[in-house]
Amino acid sequence: MLPPPRSPLPGGVPGPVPDGASPGGGPARDVPADREPSPGTDPVSGPEPASGPDPRSGLRRSPTYYEIPAPPELDWRPYRPASYLEYRREWDRRGREGDAGDFPLHLDIDPTSRCNLRCRMCPRTWFTERGETAWAPGGPGDMDFGLYRDAVEEGARLGAKSVKLNFLGEPLLHPRIVDMVHLASSLDLWVMMNTNAALLTRELGRAILKAGLTDIFFSFDSPYPEEYERVRAGASYGETLSNIEVFMAEKDRTGRRHVQTRASMVLPEDPAGRETIKRDYVRLFRSMGVAEIGFGLPTVMGRDYAPLNEGLEFVCPDLFRRIFVFRDGAAGPCCGDWERRLVVGDLGRQSISGIWHSPEYSELRGKHLAGAFMAVPACRSCSVPYLSDAGDPWWLLGQVRRFPTRVSEGILMTAPSEGSLELCSSGIGAFSLVSSSFKSFLL
Repeated sequence: MLPPPRSPLPGGVPGPVPDGASPGGGPARDVPADREPSPGTDPVSGPEPASGPDPRSGLRRSPTYYEIPAPPELDWRPYRPASYLEYRREWDRRGREGDAGDFPLHLDIDPTSRCNLRCRMCPRTWFTERGETAWAPGGPGDMDFGLYRDAVEEGARLGAKSVKLNFLGEPLLHPRIVDMVHLASSLDLWVMMNTNAALLTRELGRAILKAGLTDIFFSFDSPYPEEYERVRAGASYGETLSNIEVFMAEKDRTGRRHVQTRASMVLPEDPAGRETIKRDYVRLFRSMGVAEIGFGLPTVMGRDYAPLNEGLEFVCPDLFRRIFVFRDGAAGPCCGDWERRLVVGDLGRQSISGIWHSPEYSELRGKHLAGAFMAVPACRSCSVPYLSDAGDPWWLLGQVRRFPTRVSEGILMTAPSEGSLELCSSGIGAFSLVSSSFKSFLL
């Protein structure tokens, strides 16, 4: 039994939700499920503190991400079956008890490592600009559809509940992305996707909805045109926003009340004006009917967090509930392992079940359970243990002052409002979300 996971700040819900996804599992149906009333929610500050096991009741989804949940009129949860909540309870239980079960509950699959943008906060951009190739040996490319089919069919057969189509690339670039959604949906999996939406045409949006997409998360990094186009290099503010508007209209027109939508952004480095930015962002996307609004708390790319992790107790919950698959079949436990230091198998030669129960995976879990995560180089330098321990924002500020970084890779923190902690890099382009779990890769 693991010690109870600590909440990053009072009132937060401990642990990530599968990257970028939401609590879910099982086929979506437009039939309301029994549920307790949602807590009161302020349109900007978020919900009241969590008071029970309901995963909908909290704001924070990971140490680096927090979310404003849907108001009642946009809530998609009543239109999902009870199996959805059952899946999320099992998700929380596995992370809390350190029980890997027989098979991962969730598959994070990268359809492609190609991308149409050069976002300043993205690890992909960071590595590309420095000529580093470990994240994509042989160069960017697309996942073979046969490899994908084998993965999701095994997952559906052996107990997975959901799949998310995104990791290091833009999923809409895959020529068979609609087929990927349809296959997973036909196997009764929740089908999730993160997208920058720049390629989300009317026809493609209609096709992925018809194919069975259940959760879509729009990465849109500012409510203001100039700032958005600076951060999301290569994208057009007006065109991308129009794509999202058209998609939302199509979802509503076809009565897909069970489909979760979310818009999220990485907060800017400068704390000045953040509250105004958040209010404008919420206003922009709620006017389109987007249900959830998320704000990312970035970690510094290229920074070694080992000095800050010394002496901490940490067990990564994702080791017991999800697996990440690169587009070439390499597989591992971490959404932040962009350099493939924790790869423990290859779907081109092994089954997911074989990897899940492999000596390498078991050894990694064992080190975490034994309190020895610092013995794993990739985990030792990870920001998540450090951020997870920062229950007191002023303690965290003290740690930042004790371990300053170069000016180009500094960290700024503002006094939290409504229990939210905000970490930002002072080097624009030198930070990235750690997810769900890290960025996302937080479900």
